[in-house]
Amino acid sequence: MYLPRSNIRRILALTIPGGISLGLLLYALITIVNRQFPETPTITLLVALLFGGVIGIALAAAAWMSLRYALSEMRRHATTVLQADLPPLTDNDPLVSLRQTVSDAIAAVPHSSTLAMLAQRLGELTDRDTMITVVAEYLSEHLAVQGAILLLHDAERGVLIPTSGWGIASVNRTVTFDKDGSALGRALRERRVARFSSVQMRSLLATTSPQSLTVVSWPLWIQQAPLGVLCLMITGTDVRLNDEQEQFVTQAVNLLAIQLQAATYRQWCTREQRRLDAFDRVITSVIEQPSLERALTELLQIAAEVTESSHGTFLLIDPEANVIRARITLNEGNILPLNVAAAPILKHGLAGWVLRTQRGVIIDDIERDTRWIPTPGLELMRSALAMPLFHGDRPLGVLTLADPMPYRYSRRSLALVAALAAYAVSVMVHHRYEGIVEPAEVVRARRLLSAYLAPETIRELMGNRSRLMQALQPQVMTATLVYGCLRGIERLTDMTVHQLIERITGPFHSECRAIVHQLQGAYIILDERSFCAAFGFPQPRFDDATRALQAAQQIQAAVPRLRLRWQQELGVDVTIAGGVTTGQLAVGVIEDEQIATLVWTGTAMCEVRRLYQLARNDEIIVGDSVLKMTNVHQFTLDPLAPVSLSNGDDSAPVYRLVSSS
Repeated sequence: MYLPRSNIRRILALTIPGGISLGLLLYALITIVNRQFPETPTITLLVALLFGGVIGIALAAAAWMSLRYALSEMRRHATTVLQADLPPLTDNDPLVSLRQTVSDAIAAVPHSSTLAMLAQRLGELTDRDTMITVVAEYLSEHLAVQGAILLLHDAERGVLIPTSGWGIASVNRTVTFDKDGSALGRALRERRVARFSSVQMRSLLATTSPQSLTVVSWPLWIQQAPLGVLCLMITGTDVRLNDEQEQFVTQAVNLLAIQLQAATYRQWCTREQRRLDAFDRVITSVIEQPSLERALTELLQIAAEVTESSHGTFLLIDPEANVIRARITLNEGNILPLNVAAAPILKHGLAGWVLRTQRGVIIDDIERDTRWIPTPGLELMRSALAMPLFHGDRPLGVLTLADPMPYRYSRRSLALVAALAAYAVSVMVHHRYEGIVEPAEVVRARRLLSAYLAPETIRELMGNRSRLMQALQPQVMTATLVYGCLRGIERLTDMTVHQLIERITGPFHSECRAIVHQLQGAYIILDERSFCAAFGFPQPRFDDATRALQAAQQIQAAVPRLRLRWQQELGVDVTIAGGVTTGQLAVGVIEDEQIATLVWTGTAMCEVRRLYQLARNDEIIVGDSVLKMTNVHQFTLDPLAPVSLSNGDDSAPVYRLVSSS
């Protein structure tokens, strides 16, 4: 039924004519009773009309006040009975406000048929976003719901992540709530309803709403497993729902949880079937590819498919030269050229990090991690997964996946990629990838030289195959030798050979080897207490003599620290003596069926041993031939009496090297 608006103009239009009519009736009665008034009928009529108008205005005021009082009483009664806050009035007209109050009160009472219709609608849906929309629309018919958002529980990371929204809710996957540390997470863990203000949950709102809002969270549980949280944005400050409304929302939330679980299980089944099909392709299709590049390209496509990634890259490296040999990627675009990107990627990027740590890693949000180096020409990525490729202890490359969506990858994704990475190494072995299957002579050279040279020096040689092979050829070269030997360990008669190596000669050789390798020399262990360092092998350099004297000085400064420890632990004073000379050095390989070794001989070896014999404890004697090869002003040398360094030779000047300390 249509109810007219009851503004003051319409009320006056109804009450004033009634009052005037009452005044006229009063005038007629007075005229009949008292006959002397007809002499002045005009005054009597005006008085009657004025009296009637006053009565009409009074009736209008009384009607207006009665309507306002009725409205106030109806809202108070509806609030008391329903135990809920009704929405604020939007019209000052009492009749319109009465009609709105009745409508709001009726809507606040859930109908029994609503849940049945909601269950029917949810049963027809499989999309999570549509489910949230349907539930929010049904709830908004009975509550002042302005928005709704679903936060799913990530069991691996223990966080709640926004996934679907409706109304003024904001779905931002970078916003997370810790299950144990946040109030929202604790409410889920305790399986209780929680209320928050719009200020506390402003990260879940798309815009700043001018209205006061209350964010009410309902936990979603399936048996003993938390599924997530449904947050409703309701108009009003600290909104309290009555028992019927809370029961209605709880039943709607339970229906949503059941359908979400069913939809999630369907998605899992579909995803797992797709992953099984992808792994079938790995076994049947990838291995049949005619080239390594095509096989790795298909394997990369499978890795992106099973992890739902939009970008993927295989980087194949040369571990010896520390460079990238090849790059296989899903989206080329305008990606930075390999020769420009290789150095920063291996030094500062994610690929270099996983190679150094030898383990896979997940980056949930790239904006919060400095290991990801943005690539020009590639879409902005937010999450990444990287897995190193190793054949034994030898690094071969890195498999990297990325996606614009943060929090894309889980531990299961990491396990799947680890399996694919292992298969990628198998494919590389099948195609006899050069980084895995090295020629026999290269393996032999690496094994021989690793006993003498630093790993960095070997990597440089591996980059130049001819130099590597030349280093193992019999040759005579000019080199500067540093000889050092411990004196006094023969007094340790109560120690076994194992104890002697572990406590004295082992630390001594480790300290000296590190110094020699840092200065790019070859370190030769002659016996338990003596060594020889050759500067000029495998290829002579202009500063061999300078580096040899630097090594002698550093060893001379390092041994006193070891001596102090030996004195404190063993009660014996062990000293060092040595010599430095430049001369002819002959190097060759001696090998049999089981073992191969380098042999070092020549006049330089004889002279450096003679200088050692001339040295006193803690002295290093330098031959005059070394000074001809270097700038003597860099070092402090004290001249000694000339001596003969070999049989039949004339005496030659020698010098004492003064320690830099």
